[in-house]
Amino acid sequence: MTTEQKPLTGKEEINLYLTESASLERDLLAEKEKSKRTAWRVAGASMAMAFLGLVAGIAGLSQEAPIPTVLRVDNTTGAVEAVTVQRESEVSYGEAVDSYFLNKYVLNREGYEYKTIQSMYETTRLMSGQDAWLSYNATYSGPNARDAVLNNRTEIIVKVRSIASNSDTGIATVRYTTQKKHTNGRIEPVEHWIATVGYTYVRAIMTTEERRINPLGFVVNTFRADPEVVRN
Repeated sequence: MTTEQKPLTGKEEINLYLTESASLERDLLAEKEKSKRTAWRVAGASMAMAFLGLVAGIAGLSQEAPIPTVLRVDNTTGAVEAVTVQRESEVSYGEAVDSYFLNKYVLNREGYEYKTIQSMYETTRLMSGQDAWLSYNATYSGPNARDAVLNNRTEIIVKVRSIASNSDTGIATVRYTTQKKHTNGRIEPVEHWIATVGYTYVRAIMTTEERRINPLGFVVNTFRADPEVVRN
């Protein structure tokens, strides 16, 4: 037996309508609040991403650009080799590094060994400025060229005794000895020398092979060697 539901009175209908409206309004307000929170989260995340992008951009600008690599083609052989440009010139890399290159320069410039003279010649060329190179190259020019006179019969042994360098001025004093040894067994007396060397580090384009010889662009601009009187 089914119980029939009594129809609502006008007052009851109004109360039901008000109750449902209030519930719907609460739902709408809750949904609106939820949407606002979501929007703030999205906005916050976007601002964070923008800030990180700005920081990354500034960091990228503050970093030095990579050293450019250039390909050079040999017109004779057609061979391709990579060359690099060194960064801006440096005054000095410190006394220890200066002394290393000064020692290397003097040994190659003042020494002579028939089997390795080409390597010594090229090393001196790569580490010499115009004036220093002209004076050195003159010793290998003309009928009295060093290699023509000494050939494979004589060797010049160089020993560096001391190096005093001033990184601020780019001036060094190098004391060294030379001694000629002949293939016939004759050995000449030791000669003492004192050289005044003006040097710096320069920006230069070099091949990979040249970079192995002179990686920091060390260059001697002036080289003057004078006999040194040593008391026994």
